[in-house]
Amino acid sequence: MSVLTTCLVGLAAFGPVVAPVPPEPTPDPLAKAAIGIAADQNTLHLTTVYPQMPAGRAGLRTGDRIVRIGTIHPTDFTQVVGHVMSYRPGAVVEIEVERNGERKTFKMKLVPRPADFDHRVPPTPFPFAPDE
Repeated sequence: MSVLTTCLVGLAAFGPVVAPVPPEPTPDPLAKAAIGIAADQNTLHLTTVYPQMPAGRAGLRTGDRIVRIGTIHPTDFTQVVGHVMSYRPGAVVEIEVERNGERKTFKMKLVPRPADFDHRVPPTPFPFAPDE
């Protein structure tokens, strides 16, 4: 064998090994969705925005006031929760907030609702069908 062939065989045998990347798991079709916020029940001002959830990644901030989610204009936070939970993870929802007198609109892809969210706000179904 020539020196070049020996080097190529050596590189092929001892080159970098790349581990396969597992595919992203498909969302549970029966899972409830979440965006990762908590708000004052009556004023709809955000009290918590979870940074690693869709709302935090989209740019919502504590203090923003929810004006619209999808096509509804909620009057309390249970309507927001019920509306979000009427979607499935993977759906895209639009939320409009008021911040410092200005309205801002955000689109976010919903994720599966973490189990520890279920004790925070009791889910109540919203009487309208989700946006298409």
